[in-house]
Amino acid sequence: MNKILQSIVVVLLFAGCKLGDDNLPDKTQEGKETFGCYVNGEKFHPSYRSASNGLNYYGDKGLSIMVKQYKKSFESDVYLKMIIDGYPIEEGKTYRLGVFSDSLGACAELSYSVDSGEPGRRWGKTYYTSEQYFGELTISKHDPELRIISGLFWFDVWTEERAVVKIRGGRFDMKYSLK
Repeated sequence: MNKILQSIVVVLLFAGCKLGDDNLPDKTQEGKETFGCYVNGEKFHPSYRSASNGLNYYGDKGLSIMVKQYKKSFESDVYLKMIIDGYPIEEGKTYRLGVFSDSLGACAELSYSVDSGEPGRRWGKTYYTSEQYFGELTISKHDPELRIISGLFWFDVWTEERAVVKIRGGRFDMKYSLK
């Protein structure tokens, strides 16, 4: 009986570890237009992408990725944005998402709306990575010929409600047009 119980526990542990990954798009590098991550443990799979399918590539000057999805836990559309500005995008390179300056930097942000207390009005809230609450974006593939950029990311932001929002397990595989 003890061995049966141990076997069940082992199966559940492995199944539990795999379930998180199964809820996100596969880690592809073929320009399949995928994006996914977890926001505070809740699956985030965007319903909207900005111009150029969410990824804007600026050659040696960097890139930006912006996506959104309605999240019931925020009672709002939640936007995620990552920017690398002033750096060439290199395959295999990891960029630290921290403080952004006007001329050079890499950062990430989370934004959403909250009720203003006035009927029909909402206020936008935007939170950025910082020196203390930062993240990383790794470019796993950059194919300029096929115009594909794929990568992995994670980051944290600190909100004015004195809470850390954790974005984890992020992955994307997107095509771009030249800007």
